[in-house]
Amino acid sequence: MNKLLRPLLGLLLIAGLSGCAQQAERETSRYYLLSSDSPGYSKSTSGPVIGIQPVRVAAYINTPGIALLTREQHIRIANNHLWAERPELAITRVLHNELDRNLAQYQLVNGEFGQQRQWDYSLTTQIDQFHGTEAGEAVISGYWTLQKGDTAISQQRFNLHKPLPEAGYAALVQSLRHLLADLAHQQAATLTQLTP
Repeated sequence: MNKLLRPLLGLLLIAGLSGCAQQAERETSRYYLLSSDSPGYSKSTSGPVIGIQPVRVAAYINTPGIALLTREQHIRIANNHLWAERPELAITRVLHNELDRNLAQYQLVNGEFGQQRQWDYSLTTQIDQFHGTEAGEAVISGYWTLQKGDTAISQQRFNLHKPLPEAGYAALVQSLRHLLADLAHQQAATLTQLTP
């Protein structure tokens, strides 16, 4: 009887290891980069200087996992679909690049590098929501403030939504990136109206 059990146990062991390997393959982490799609361009170095402050984000956004809002209004953070870098840094970089492209007549300075006394204006952005939904949308909301010195010239609230073109985290990341471009376009339009 022992001779019969050994081959059966061997087959069970192989089947079990095969199942573990398939499970490990399904749970492989994927990393997503929130990149700017801005094409190359040239700019004049004259014009007002606008300092772009580092974007502040809600705590749940600045986690390694990509966030999804469930139908029950719970935030679920992905375990295997992760940001390649801290979201607050990536969002700041994308907004800066998009604004720089949209505001050819201005000099934009990344606020992470200081030099505030040389700024004519400063732009601060706070992002409260930056996630996907189970209903298949990308969502960005928050507010931004344009200041001249210590005086707020404009304060704007934004709430942007975009349906995902297809299911999946790659489509979500691409849609969030497009929403950041939309936000930069809105900011640029207001900045152009309010500043000389």
